[in-house]
Amino acid sequence: MSLLMLLVGLLCLVIAAWLWMKPNPRSPPILPGALPFIGHSHKIVGDRKHLWDFIRGFQLFALNNGGICEFWFGPHSFYAIADPEDGLTVSNTCLSKPYVYDFAKEYINNGLITAEASIWKTHRKLLNPAFNQQVLNTYVNEINVQARTLVSRLAAKVGKEPFDVRNYLVTYTLSTVTRTSLRLTTEDQVVIDTDYAEAIDDLLALYCDRIQKVWLHLSCTFKWSALKRRENQLMDKLKNIIRPIILKRKSELKADNGSNIYDDSTATPGKFKPVLDKMLQLAEEQDAFTDDDIREHLDTLVAASYDTTTSAMMFIMLVIGKYQNVQERIFNELKEVHEHEDADFTKEDLQKLVYLEAVIKESMRLYPAVPFIGRKIDKDVDLKSCTLRAGSSCAIAVYALLRHPLWGADAEQFRPERWLDPASLPGHQSLYAAFGVGKRNCIGKLFSMMVMKLALAHIFRRYRVTGDISNVVCEFDIVLKPLKGHHISLTSRT
Repeated sequence: MSLLMLLVGLLCLVIAAWLWMKPNPRSPPILPGALPFIGHSHKIVGDRKHLWDFIRGFQLFALNNGGICEFWFGPHSFYAIADPEDGLTVSNTCLSKPYVYDFAKEYINNGLITAEASIWKTHRKLLNPAFNQQVLNTYVNEINVQARTLVSRLAAKVGKEPFDVRNYLVTYTLSTVTRTSLRLTTEDQVVIDTDYAEAIDDLLALYCDRIQKVWLHLSCTFKWSALKRRENQLMDKLKNIIRPIILKRKSELKADNGSNIYDDSTATPGKFKPVLDKMLQLAEEQDAFTDDDIREHLDTLVAASYDTTTSAMMFIMLVIGKYQNVQERIFNELKEVHEHEDADFTKEDLQKLVYLEAVIKESMRLYPAVPFIGRKIDKDVDLKSCTLRAGSSCAIAVYALLRHPLWGADAEQFRPERWLDPASLPGHQSLYAAFGVGKRNCIGKLFSMMVMKLALAHIFRRYRVTGDISNVVCEFDIVLKPLKGHHISLTSRT
């Protein structure tokens, strides 16, 4: 009798597995390799290179199978979209983020990356003015200062053996972001550059660990894990760094009685209002943000920008290091803009660095720091060939969109010249997805471009860089990062 019950139970399991994996007539192709009940969970276990292989694999499978596919982590369904029209439809129809973004909820709850759609809409509208071009122009002097510091630090590596440039770029980006968002004292800046940077790195690595350990996706199992205890330690450390800075600045502004409030359009060169001041002003005048909201937005700004911008600049330097003809053209453009090697770059100069901007965009097209974007499918969404079911999740395949055949026969080739001729670019707005797709795109894209452009202009004016992007092996660690073959060498231009 017990044997019969066991056989019946096994038969029920087989039938359930078959029904679970059976495609719906309006379902997209299923990514090969799924196992009953666990789906593709086993595919993401391993090192971060293995994880990147899976992420790239599902995107290319979607690209080659009608622009969409489906895969599972346990019972949870994910769609991968590599079609520009469908990607835009999902991005603008479903504004909330899937459950994996909730892993960071306790840390950056109402920050623009993880906030629920209703909160995101309100806060994004309030924060947009802080990232317009007029405001960003007031940061140019400060970014020049930080770029000069970066060039000075790199001088120790000139003529030496190849080295990993990441730590230099991390310090530059983090200092630039925190100076323009917080305007810290020297003492506070040291803490940000060391303790805060280390804790952010550890926390992002922890979130990636949780993604790979699918059994920890459930809150009920995660809360008892060693990862959860470590997360609590890191969050306390980060909050204890930022909170006192906010409270200190809040007291200073009250003591100044509004004397620090000024118009960005009339700001003198070198003077700017940090993002923190703008948020505190909104909190005071419109009751727009709580102190926790402000901390979450600042932490989001720092965490989201410094790692992505650093990775993007690493790829750009490796690409330029391989294509010496491109590097010489950049150098010649820099000389045309400024004959004097030591001159700072102005906002007008940045507009003239057309070829450098084309190189940055083309490198980010082939090597995006953020290779996919997540969306929660909170209602059925009809696409060209199928229907996405409510309750599932979607990964918009940024890596695949940036290499889509619509870019042309040379989509896989590094050719910055394509950006110099707008007529040669594909017409669909969501194909260049390096900074996101649709309404919920990156608020800091103009800021990030400015930070990269100024740093690279200073570097390539002083140094010749040698590297080889073709030797690079990548991993996924929340953002796409070079893992091996990414060392560069420097020689002086003078």
